[in-house]
Amino acid sequence: MEDIKNNSWCHELDEIDRQIVIFLEKNARMPFTKIAEKLGVSERTVRIRVAQMQEDGILSLVGVVNPIKVGLNVQTFVHLSVQPNRIEEVVSQLKEMEEVRWIALTTGEYPLMLDVLTRDYDDLSDFVMNKLNKIEGVDRTNVVNVLKKMKSRFNFMR
Repeated sequence: MEDIKNNSWCHELDEIDRQIVIFLEKNARMPFTKIAEKLGVSERTVRIRVAQMQEDGILSLVGVVNPIKVGLNVQTFVHLSVQPNRIEEVVSQLKEMEEVRWIALTTGEYPLMLDVLTRDYDDLSDFVMNKLNKIEGVDRTNVVNVLKKMKSRFNFMR
């Protein structure tokens, strides 16, 4: 059984749940029978615990797409300065935009931050000029292009 550090921030998971998550983070397609064998529990135990963690919103088993491999070559972070009384309205419009991968409410001068994926810089320019700049309530934008990813991970358990 793989040894893990005692992470106080994930206190709602017991040791077996943590180990199951670690195995699935490494390989989401690992058969429950193999996980059960490594942990010394039944396959039914693993299946029930995974189902419970999914129901509780702790665990999602999804395929992760490499954006570059599907033609989304430009990743951009966009900070938006928005009129305080229009934040919900602006977020509602942003949620409908295919280019917007995620939206976060932040502190400071720019209360919204977006992760935007586009095919190329022409598409990015079109997105900024013809979509972002047309949203009522957006005062300013700060567009930051990602030149090179230095680290990207999806595993949170150690």
